[in-house]
Amino acid sequence: MADFSLDLRGLGSHAHTRAYYTLKELRPGQLFEVLLDQAPEMLMEALSLQLRHGIHWQTDAAGPPLWRLSVRRREDVEPVDLVDLLTRDHLRIDRLFASALHKVNAEDLAGAEPDFRTYVTGLRRHIQVENELIVPLLDLPRHPSGQDPTSVMLREHEEILEQTALLESQFDEGVDAGWEVAPYFALISGALAKHEGREETNLFPHWSRALRSLPDGGTELLARAKAILAGESRDAKAR
Repeated sequence: MADFSLDLRGLGSHAHTRAYYTLKELRPGQLFEVLLDQAPEMLMEALSLQLRHGIHWQTDAAGPPLWRLSVRRREDVEPVDLVDLLTRDHLRIDRLFASALHKVNAEDLAGAEPDFRTYVTGLRRHIQVENELIVPLLDLPRHPSGQDPTSVMLREHEEILEQTALLESQFDEGVDAGWEVAPYFALISGALAKHEGREETNLFPHWSRALRSLPDGGTELLARAKAILAGESRDAKAR
C-alpha cells in the first residue's frame, strides 16, 4: 500500500512543478502513488533528470484515461543494470564527499575524516569497475587525438585520483583547521561534477546499448561490478 497519493490530473503544465516539489521530499522506504491523465514518460524522465536519477518509477495501470504509477527512491529497488548501478554509485560518492566538505567548513574535522575516508575507498572501487571491467568489454572507438569520450574519462580518472591522494595525505599527516584542506576539497568537487556529467552524457548511453546486445543483458557484469564496489573482489578481469 502506498504511503501517499499524488494526484496530478487536471493540472496540465503545472503537473511538473507539483510533482518535482513533492517527489524531491521522498524519503527512504516511502512509496508514492502518482495519478496522471496523460502518458507519464516525458514527465517522469524529466523529473528523474532533475532529481539526479534519485527516483524509480513504474506504471501499475496504463490509460487512457488514467495512469497510476508507483514511485520510490532509487536505492529502495535493486539496480536494473550496470549503468543504473554506476549512476547510483555516483550519487553515493557525491553525498559522502559533500558531507565531508560540509563538516570541514563547519570545522568538524573529526566528523569529516570518516566520510572522506569512505569516499576515497568508494571512488577507487568505482574507477576500478569502469577502467578494468567496462572499458575492455564495452569500449568506444578511440581517436588518435585522445579526445574521444573513453580517453577523456581515463585521463580524468587519473587526475581525480591524484587530487584525492593529495588530500588523503593531508589527513594522514593531521589536519588542524578547515582552511588547510578547503582548497583541495574545492578542486575535487569541481572535477567530480564535470567528470560525472560528461560520463553520464557521453558514455552511459553507449554502455546501456552495449549491455543490451550481450547474450545475458550484462547480468554477469552487474554481479562482478557489485562485488568490486562491495570490496569482495579486487580483480575485475579474473572471472
